[in-house]
Amino acid sequence: DHAVAARVAMSESKKAPKFLKAGKVVLLLQGRMAGKKAVIVKTFDDGTPDRGYGYCLVAGIQKYPLKITKSMPEKKQLKRSKVKPFIKVVNYSHLMPTRYALEVELKSIVTTDLVSGSSANPTARQNARKEVKKLFEDKYQSSLKTGKNKWFFQKLRF
Repeated sequence: DHAVAARVAMSESKKAPKFLKAGKVVLLLQGRMAGKKAVIVKTFDDGTPDRGYGYCLVAGIQKYPLKITKSMPEKKQLKRSKVKPFIKVVNYSHLMPTRYALEVELKSIVTTDLVSGSSANPTARQNARKEVKKLFEDKYQSSLKTGKNKWFFQKLRF
């Protein structure tokens, strides 16, 4: 009994460092969005009364931009660089963290009350998704020029 209690106390004092932070790029492993990339907006390590497990709020890409070349007309390039985003609450066990981070200010747009339960307002959620779409598309355009965050906007082949 004492050995078990000591081990539990020791494991609590030596907690693993938090690497699932806002801005971290993760891969979703389960559900409809399995294999899609997302960015953590907010984390809930200890869960909440209605969700008793660690989870986080993510914004990700449901449909990735298509390949574009220099020879394509401007209009076609714009059409092919569209992004379809999603906003979702995901259990930690359904995420795979990556080494990448994405500096996008999503905290003000994507909030917990958008996705929590029956009180979620569909129009507010749609508006948030539109804002996220705008941010992701701007980020994608800048990634074409600079080459930064290029990996986030490419479809995962698996």
